[in-house]
Amino acid sequence: MVWPSGVEGCQWVGWWMPEEPYNYHTFRRYRVRQELSFPDGPGPGAAAPDFQLMLLSGGHFHLSDQVRRCPVLMEFASITCPMAAGSRPALKDLFRDFSDHLTFLSIYVREAHPGERYPHHTSYDQKMRHAHDWLYQDGVSWMVAVDTLDGAVHLAYGGMSNPAYLIDTSQHVAFRALWAGQKGLLREKIAELLEREATGEVPAELGQQRNRLIPLIHGAAEFDYALARGGRRSVEDFRREMGLVVYGVAKLMSKVRTLVNPGNNPNRSME
Repeated sequence: MVWPSGVEGCQWVGWWMPEEPYNYHTFRRYRVRQELSFPDGPGPGAAAPDFQLMLLSGGHFHLSDQVRRCPVLMEFASITCPMAAGSRPALKDLFRDFSDHLTFLSIYVREAHPGERYPHHTSYDQKMRHAHDWLYQDGVSWMVAVDTLDGAVHLAYGGMSNPAYLIDTSQHVAFRALWAGQKGLLREKIAELLEREATGEVPAELGQQRNRLIPLIHGAAEFDYALARGGRRSVEDFRREMGLVVYGVAKLMSKVRTLVNPGNNPNRSME
C-alpha cells in the first residue's frame, strides 16, 4: 500500500487523517471535512469552559468574570483564515448594533493556512505578533485575546477555524455556528438571547446552525486576501490539497470580493 506523502511533524494514523501537532506546518484537505460538522466542543445548553487569556490591549479576559456583566459573542480566528476574513463585515455590523449589550471577543488561534510569511506558531511571542498584525490589517475594533501556544481554549471549544459561540450570563452556550459570517442568523439569536436575559430565562438554549452556503460564499471571496498573507506556500498547499477545480472556484470568487464583502479593505494585507 502507498501511504500519503509525509507531513512535517506528523504521523499517519489512518489513510484519511494524520496525527499532527496542534500548530500544523502544512494545510491538509482532511481539515476541510472536519469543518463541515460540529465537533465535540460544548453544544447549546452545555456549560461554556472557563478560561483566562491575555488581551492584545493589555490585561486579561476571564470568561467567568465577563459573563456576570453581560452575554459574550465569541469567535476564533487567524490572519491566514479566509472564513475569518469573510466574517469580518458581519461582525462589524453586529458590534455596531449590539456592543452596548453584548461583549464581543475574538480569540486568536493557530494559522489555518500557514506559509512563509505567517508560518505555524513556535512561540507565544510570535503568535502575539501575528494577532497584532491581524487586528490592524482587518480593522478589528473589539477585544482580541490570544490563545495559549498549544491551543488549550481553542481545543476546548472544538478546534474549528472560525466558529461563533453565544454565551449567556449563566456561562452556558446559548447558540453556536460553524462559522461566524452569518449576520442575519446571529442578529436573530442575539436579539432572542437579550430578550431571555431581560426576563431571567437563562440558561437559554437557542440551538445550533449548520448553514454552510452563506459563510462559504463570504469566505471564498477572501481566498486571495487571506492566503496571500500566508505567502506562496499557503496558496500552493491549498491548490495541491483541494485540486484545480476548487482552487479555480476560489480564485473566481476572489474576483468579486468587493461585491460580496464590501466592508473589507482589499489592500491592507500588503501593507
